[in-house]
Amino acid sequence: MATLLSDGITEKLESKIKKMEVGEKLPSERNMAEEFGVSRNMLRESLRVLCDKGLIDILPGKGAYVSNKQDARLADHLESILFDNSNNLLDLVEVREVLEMEVCLKAVKVATEEDIRELEQIYDRMEDSRKQVTRFNECDMAFHLQIAKASHNSIYPPLLTALYNISERKVFRITELYPTRVDSAQREHKALIEAIRNRDRKAAKQVASKHFNIKDILTSQSMLREMKSSAE
Repeated sequence: MATLLSDGITEKLESKIKKMEVGEKLPSERNMAEEFGVSRNMLRESLRVLCDKGLIDILPGKGAYVSNKQDARLADHLESILFDNSNNLLDLVEVREVLEMEVCLKAVKVATEEDIRELEQIYDRMEDSRKQVTRFNECDMAFHLQIAKASHNSIYPPLLTALYNISERKVFRITELYPTRVDSAQREHKALIEAIRNRDRKAAKQVASKHFNIKDILTSQSMLREMKSSAE
């Protein structure tokens, strides 16, 4: 009976945590124990389970904080699978292309005005970072993660984050090789925002198909290898 009760508290805590921001502090043990109607010992057991899952960090004397370790673990696991064999790079690119397309189409259906305003703000930050490639790439990643959030599917953001964590280090650095790619990327970002705002599935699909074109990515990958060989 105690185990069933503990499992129930863990599920409720997990649900609560997933609505919080990374780095946000959880309420005190006393407050949470009162909220869920359990002993502090039982609450601590549930917190330990969530810590093991990578959802929270428990800092002695300071409390529990929402963690992003779960995303990092997913990225590490995917990376170990994908890069055991270099041929899996093609699989990674294909998965990202398909996933991003579906994320965009879902966002077209359910994105809120707040979601769209956030996309516009990130777009403006990219405009301000046109000559700062590293900063531009960071904003670019944030833009696509915001589209994932705008899909209102809780699975898309961590999955896309994992793929980006891998691809950012291994594959997708097109703007470093093609400075003019910034111009076309921004046109496509703007068009994606408009398609989402207008609930225009057809337009979103057309823009996304171009924006996530596998040929561009593979070409950049080939050039990166050539540049690295020349440098050596």
